[in-house]
Amino acid sequence: MPSIFASLRYLPLQLGMLYLGITLMLFFFGPFGWPVSNGGVLLGFLLVTLFALGLGYTMGGYTQAPGRPLLNWRRYYRIGALASIALSIPSTYAYTGKWPWDVLGVLGDQGAAYQEMLKALETNESGIRIHVALARGLLAPFVCCVIPFAILNWRSLRWVDILLLVGHISAILIFSLMRGTDRETGDLLVFLGGSFMILVGQACIRHRRFPFSAAKMFGAALLLLILLLATFALFLERKEARMGGNSDFCVAGGVVCTQRSPSDDPLSSKMNFAFEMLTGYMAQGYYGLSLALKEDFTSTLGLGHSSFLMSNYSKVVDEALYERSYLHKVDLAGWSDTAQWSTLFTWIASDVSFPLVPLVILIMGYLWGSAWKSALLKGSEAGALVFLFLTLSVLYMPANNQLTQTLDAYFAFVFWLMVWLKQRGSGAGMDEV
Repeated sequence: MPSIFASLRYLPLQLGMLYLGITLMLFFFGPFGWPVSNGGVLLGFLLVTLFALGLGYTMGGYTQAPGRPLLNWRRYYRIGALASIALSIPSTYAYTGKWPWDVLGVLGDQGAAYQEMLKALETNESGIRIHVALARGLLAPFVCCVIPFAILNWRSLRWVDILLLVGHISAILIFSLMRGTDRETGDLLVFLGGSFMILVGQACIRHRRFPFSAAKMFGAALLLLILLLATFALFLERKEARMGGNSDFCVAGGVVCTQRSPSDDPLSSKMNFAFEMLTGYMAQGYYGLSLALKEDFTSTLGLGHSSFLMSNYSKVVDEALYERSYLHKVDLAGWSDTAQWSTLFTWIASDVSFPLVPLVILIMGYLWGSAWKSALLKGSEAGALVFLFLTLSVLYMPANNQLTQTLDAYFAFVFWLMVWLKQRGSGAGMDEV
């Protein structure tokens, strides 16, 4: 195995643990005094679970990983880009009651765009949302691969592929702006950053050294910084618009609040608001988890990890299924399961109980480490997608089980996971000698 991979093996885990550690620090030592009565149990559970993530990742990085390059990647890429562009029109209308070309009208007020989206979802005047959701779910395995495949195969892109890529990114950004939501831009940033990380890792292994000049790395770092700042600025502007300004900040209608002096200058108030909003966004789920840890376990039959599965089963088969979930019990305790977060672990625990959550996270970590190895050493696009989906799941770990909340994300992940696992024992990709 190339010695260069030994220095890259733990890079995603190191970054992931750094991020999760920051969220824990923000929760326990940040600007909010959370009314947690079982802090020792909460911290102990989190440490055990994060240890399981690290152990699983390490095991995955040292075992034989499946994977090989996809010979027909361009077919997936073009179908996905065309589907993304085509679906942007009915999707925007179904979820907002407007058309994509109305985007200029919402640029100045993202708060209003979000409220109009909620109103459109409630009234469902279009009557096509269920059909659009089904189409988005079925085409999601193709749509999700556009950005990664473009980056990982950038030397092979033709002018048609570049035009399709521009159209795909434009469709994502317009849909996000029309809805006034952050999920689309956040996922886009994760897939961009993760794909570039894979590309750089592959180049290091191929050349057996770090192959980029300082100028190129500076340019890439500057571009990434600009994207991060732009994403955060848009995120902050949307939150300010939804909350009517950047004055005193409360979470969950007053569970915790911060107070600022009226004499604070506008810049200081804005910076404090940004820090409080970021803290509430990244760490509030741990409070929901602390409430769930106090409740008794009642199984949700393997469906409680997914909002999509649980809600549809409740509608068609058994309405009582939701009432057995930890999310419902936390809601009864005063922590809304629709407006607030309770971490990924609470969703998983509804199916397996909290003592078995570390085992599930161990398996997740194993797949994460194995997929990273497959993407780098075997050039597997399917492995890269599995890695990106699991990276997204780790980033959302303090919030919810983002990977299984919607049909499109869940189906896309399962699809590419099956494709990747079927590559076990097939032809070699990059040289492992």
